[in-house]
Amino acid sequence: MSRLETIVKANLEKVLRRNQDTAADLDMEVDLAYGYGLTSLDLIMLMSGICQDAGVPLTALAEDDIAALKTPADIVAVLGQKAPA
Repeated sequence: MSRLETIVKANLEKVLRRNQDTAADLDMEVDLAYGYGLTSLDLIMLMSGICQDAGVPLTALAEDDIAALKTPADIVAVLGQKAPA
């Protein structure tokens, strides 16, 4: 599992208010809104935490980047292009 995947799963666990022991069980292809039931506020909290942990300012994400974030795997793909090496 990549560093970004670990960050995404850990932050998704927090937003879902689940036990962190289940992070490995999260499916990276499930839709954040329809599969995990995240609201727009949940998505903001999720992305704020992920960006902070990954060292990527939220302002580095363009409107098109945000629109593309449908699944945890999408977050990893977009942030993989923005995260510092």
